[in-house]
Amino acid sequence: MRTRALIVIAAAALALAGCGDHNLVLKVDVLSYLDPALRAVAFGPVPAMSPALVSGEQPLVDDEAIQLLEGLNSVADVQSISLVLSAFAHDSTGSGSDTLRIYASDEDTHPLATLPIVELVVNLVAGRDTTLDVTVPADTRVAELFVQRRMRLSVTTSLRGPESGDPLNGRVELRTIEAIVLAGRKAF
Repeated sequence: MRTRALIVIAAAALALAGCGDHNLVLKVDVLSYLDPALRAVAFGPVPAMSPALVSGEQPLVDDEAIQLLEGLNSVADVQSISLVLSAFAHDSTGSGSDTLRIYASDEDTHPLATLPIVELVVNLVAGRDTTLDVTVPADTRVAELFVQRRMRLSVTTSLRGPESGDPLNGRVELRTIEAIVLAGRKAF
């Protein structure tokens, strides 16, 4: 239902745009398509070791299918898509880092078989909360995914623990994954 409403809004906006170089800007809340239980992960204890223990990539969101903007390509030319992302990290003990990676692919390809579209490094310090905000500029690979009927999404986390001191414990939460779609009138 949400997708059909977006297409109706897009078609109406384009019809009202009249002549000229008018553009349509759509904000798609990609995070809302994900189960709330998949948006956060608690971690730890990651023991102190030298060299630091590295967890390797662990799925936070594991290959979720997302239905997006069906029919947008038939009423508008997508000119660009940028992504706005934010994450929140709370470190209760220890220090270290986490690397969040977001992967997106077409419906026939596993997301982890592609390069990440976003990589966020979070430095974790005991007792400190950290908010990360990043805007990923327009990318043709991402734009091509958002004009398809479906895409697949994976988000991974990779911890690096402390070399000494207390074990690392905390929580990382995805707060925003939005796609900003810039489209122009389709030439008929």
